[in-house]
Amino acid sequence: MLKLPAVRPIITCHGAGLATTQPGPLLKRCSKERKRLAKIKTADIRKSFLDYFQKHDHRLVPSSPVIPFEDPTILFINAGMNQFKDIFTGKRKPEAPRATSTQKCIRAGGKHNDLDNVGFTARHHTFFEMLGNFSFGDYFKEEAIAYAWEWVTRDLGLPKDRLYASVYEEDDEAFELWEKIAPELKNGRVMRFGKKDNYWAMGDVGPCGPSSEIHFDRGEKYGTGPNDVVNGETDRFVEFWNLVFMQYERSADGTITPLPKTSVDTGAGLERIAAIMQNVDSNYGIDIFKNLIAAVSDLTGTRYADNISSHHVVADHVRALTFALADGAGISNEGRGYVLRRILRRAARHGRELGANEPFIHKLVPVLVNEMGNAYPEIREKQQHVMNVIKSEEESFCCTLDTGCEKVFTIAYNLAFPDKKGKTLAFLGPHTSQVRNREWSIHKELKGKGYTINGETAFGLYDTCGFPLDLIQIEAAKYGLSVDVEGFEERMRQQQERSRAGGKFESKARLITKILDGENIQYPATEFVRGTLSTECEVQDTYRSQKVSGEEIPHVFVVLNQTPFYVEAGGQTSDTGVITTNGARLDVMSVHLHNDVYLHEGALVSGELNDLKEGTKVTATVDADRRLDIMRNHTATHLAHAALRKVLGKHVKQSGSYVGPDRLRFDFSHHQPMTPDEIAEVERIVNEQILGAWEVVTRELTVDKAKAKGAMALFGEKYGDVVWTVFIGEDEHEFSIELCGGTHVNNTSQIGPFFVTLETGIASGVRRMEAITGREAQKQMLENKEFRRRASLLVNRTESEALAGIEQLKETASSLQKELKKAKTELVAGGGQTVGTEIKVAGISLWTHGFDETDRDSMSAWIDSRKDQNVPVVALTMGTTGEKVTVMLAASATAIKSHGIHAGKLAKDLLAKFDGRGGGKPNFAQGGVPIGTDAQQLFDEAEKMLSEKQG
Repeated sequence: MLKLPAVRPIITCHGAGLATTQPGPLLKRCSKERKRLAKIKTADIRKSFLDYFQKHDHRLVPSSPVIPFEDPTILFINAGMNQFKDIFTGKRKPEAPRATSTQKCIRAGGKHNDLDNVGFTARHHTFFEMLGNFSFGDYFKEEAIAYAWEWVTRDLGLPKDRLYASVYEEDDEAFELWEKIAPELKNGRVMRFGKKDNYWAMGDVGPCGPSSEIHFDRGEKYGTGPNDVVNGETDRFVEFWNLVFMQYERSADGTITPLPKTSVDTGAGLERIAAIMQNVDSNYGIDIFKNLIAAVSDLTGTRYADNISSHHVVADHVRALTFALADGAGISNEGRGYVLRRILRRAARHGRELGANEPFIHKLVPVLVNEMGNAYPEIREKQQHVMNVIKSEEESFCCTLDTGCEKVFTIAYNLAFPDKKGKTLAFLGPHTSQVRNREWSIHKELKGKGYTINGETAFGLYDTCGFPLDLIQIEAAKYGLSVDVEGFEERMRQQQERSRAGGKFESKARLITKILDGENIQYPATEFVRGTLSTECEVQDTYRSQKVSGEEIPHVFVVLNQTPFYVEAGGQTSDTGVITTNGARLDVMSVHLHNDVYLHEGALVSGELNDLKEGTKVTATVDADRRLDIMRNHTATHLAHAALRKVLGKHVKQSGSYVGPDRLRFDFSHHQPMTPDEIAEVERIVNEQILGAWEVVTRELTVDKAKAKGAMALFGEKYGDVVWTVFIGEDEHEFSIELCGGTHVNNTSQIGPFFVTLETGIASGVRRMEAITGREAQKQMLENKEFRRRASLLVNRTESEALAGIEQLKETASSLQKELKKAKTELVAGGGQTVGTEIKVAGISLWTHGFDETDRDSMSAWIDSRKDQNVPVVALTMGTTGEKVTVMLAASATAIKSHGIHAGKLAKDLLAKFDGRGGGKPNFAQGGVPIGTDAQQLFDEAEKMLSEKQG
């Protein structure tokens, strides 16, 4: 229990409008109250909640990563119940009937998107913590309400006369329970609301039910108007805990039926509770934000009071970025990676508003780790990785931000001052009084005139400068401009349509879901038989896919009661093989998992569909050679993971993988490309472990025991109480320990050679390595040997000397190229002799020379040999370079100074007479004329123009 005396009411200083029973001067009482409340830490509240529910037989469940690796319907984990979704829907059995957790959440994309509000309200965040207690068919409304009321009033000590409860308008049971459990609320403080406020549904189809919320009245200081009410739009009443009662099932036709087992899902906002307990006006005033905001102020040089919103934005966003990146997310241009990019860029833009002209957000990560690293050790472990990724992205965006802001400024300036168009003042960058004055003067000119940046222009800023729409809108608004969003989106849609490679196809996953769910058939879970490649099974059901035009062999899906086929999971591809029975053979091409049911997809190459009807006994046999290739690559993936951590550091964690028969692919967190030496060292370490012939042991252990032994969890996987754990190495000094349910070789010597074939970046802070083993590696070795043999023949050396021979040949070729270029230049320049024709025109030496087939270097060399003289010279040359006719013209310094020659203007006027184009500086110009232009006529015209100018 938190040692927080129940103060009734909580003292709110400076005109809260609430009476206090404590004696003594008001200021003294306020000072004592502030000191008392300042000692209540957010971490204490978190611990109190979890301790309370553990004492009431709730199992403590760690927070899942903020990345929902197994739920494609959401971008980020946005509620405490997300990790229990399969339990609530009946797809997975609970490991305990009661659970409690504090869940890391991000709301910044999709349906739950708070991004645009963050920084401008007291309670919106992109990242926040959700406290929760859950009942899976165990207790229901009465216990949930009683637990909540007791913890809030007894453990937190919140005054009962400041609390309100809201219930769904038709939920009489919850209404009566509140008045029974909390009789203090009988005086009208249990309130009924409609579905908008007090009803919850998982989706259009699935579990749903009424909810009940607990609200805290912060006092008259926060308003006494008609909107200052429970569920109003002001800050006076804070909703901080929502109790959801799942008691119904909604079908596709909208029918509502009672669930066979009712459940409870609650969510309490930790930051909101901390703000109430610490008696601060905003969530951003609580202890875990104070040091962050102070660091923002220190790094930018701007006082908090001078720009509160931007301080809030940066402090909030660094939390979301740090937790997402630490949990394995990357920054990219797609999906959640793009949302994270938007968050970072929004923080960077607000940093500019605060005066930060260089990357600084990454410097806030250590401050955050000091605040929250004890509760979430993963951010401390990944601190350097997170900082590297953020810094790299910041540096990249600085250029984008400058370019985009400058272009929007230019658009606004030209609209505001059309008479000065083409004479736009230089863009001054961010955060100066001169900039603010200029923004205001443009805004003053454009305000109320309805000017809009059209969709084509806005899309151009996005497409060519990487300037996102939301930032275009923000920058445009500074100058009183709006943006044609519809036009922008139409241009975006057109580009996306052009980039699509083909027609629209229904995904295989959707087809499988239709097969298993379409007729609402429930199959028992398929048993995976480990340790064998063939087993006798029984057919549960068979489906034939829709026949494709021209198809001769039927495409079939088969459900079995048990199977030796490994299903695609954990990055490992599924097995292939055959299912046979008397007179029928199904070539299995892939295996899919849906609701614990294995669906074997294949081609019926012999027999009839009826030969595989329900109840038929069949033999399922895995392709043994292919399985062995997969096992080699999977075990090698574990070795590569461990080797990468040894070579690059402990920040390396898996961010995704593919394990197939032909290769392995491993995505991992790292902030920069690997060097050739680092790649070679990884190869050396892995091959050393292979040659060590270590036994590969798979054991069933509890999660806690496995992690105590140092086991690494696979990226995004969910684990039950008991997990398969793979050990590689000596008994006392295992090289690799990972939680993994995949298939592996029995001994590392079975892997064969290991070669890295690719190392590249796939997102900011995420690298990809591809490698081969076994038969593919042997094939590569033979190809390499043949390459060396042919190379040795080409340079007439032994294989061991072939590389030295190639390097010597390269050096010789390079030396000859330099000599050839030098000779060519000397020849063109005259080599001490006169090359070209000289004509005297009004005291100027006009040198002309025509080339046939040549190159620009040769023409430049000739020009340079003529113009660098201490006499008035104009040099003009024309030649065919590739498929163009190039003209170059130069003037010596004396010609420019004493005769007013301007090479650029002369070239422009001269080439225009021959339907060409050209121009340049006073001393040098170039351009082109159509093929077939007569060189002598061009030279004669130049002589004529010089004569007229000097005459």
